[in-house]
Amino acid sequence: MSTDPPEPGSAARRRLVWSLVGAARSDAGIDGLAASLQRVCRAAAARLPVQGVAIHLMTMESDGVAASSDEETQSLAELQFAANEGPGQVAFQTHRPVLVPDLADAMARWPGFASLAVEGGARSVFSFPMQEGAASFGVFEAYADHAGPLDAEGLAMAAAFCRAATEVVLDGGAITAEGQLDPGLTVSLRDRDRIHQAQGMVMVDLGIPLAEALTRMQARAFALGLTLVELAHEVVAGTLTAEAWNDGDT
Repeated sequence: MSTDPPEPGSAARRRLVWSLVGAARSDAGIDGLAASLQRVCRAAAARLPVQGVAIHLMTMESDGVAASSDEETQSLAELQFAANEGPGQVAFQTHRPVLVPDLADAMARWPGFASLAVEGGARSVFSFPMQEGAASFGVFEAYADHAGPLDAEGLAMAAAFCRAATEVVLDGGAITAEGQLDPGLTVSLRDRDRIHQAQGMVMVDLGIPLAEALTRMQARAFALGLTLVELAHEVVAGTLTAEAWNDGDT
């Protein structure tokens, strides 16, 4: 499922990518780096033969979905955190694309992620590492609702969009001189990672879909006067068990 990175392509392809990104729109209320990355996601999703695109920002200790083309893709991408496995993690660790044209064939490799992703409507996923030299700091990921590989042009365009996302992160000041994510951003990612971990635990304990698990966590946090991060820490630590929750006390 892994292959060498395709070349980003010609100068004309690069100009096309940036033209599409420039024409894309981000959601109201989102600004800065998040807005720029969302525009890359939406431009890529509109151009590639896929349903949605997400961008992960990652370190060896933490990760988080920084932007996505839509909420459904956001949920699909976050499944990798709940399952603690998936092609995005492998692409980040190996600095190589991980191309999965049929998630049904990935059940043995990533049983948790693949089964949840298929349940969520995904049939294929294509993960490209975002890197500069030896430093890797994220993954550009495309999801499709049908099985099948990307053709040569699709791979080249995906690689070009991945490079655009990489340049957005580099230009946005999120990378230090040592090639690492900014410490402030890393803290934020650790918080998000803990939320996703707790979300996966609640999903399993209550036997409910991942999206509903997050809704239940938000309601529980509000009822207890906690932030979502604080509640997630208690769930992961085992001091607040999801088995005790029910529709009447959330």
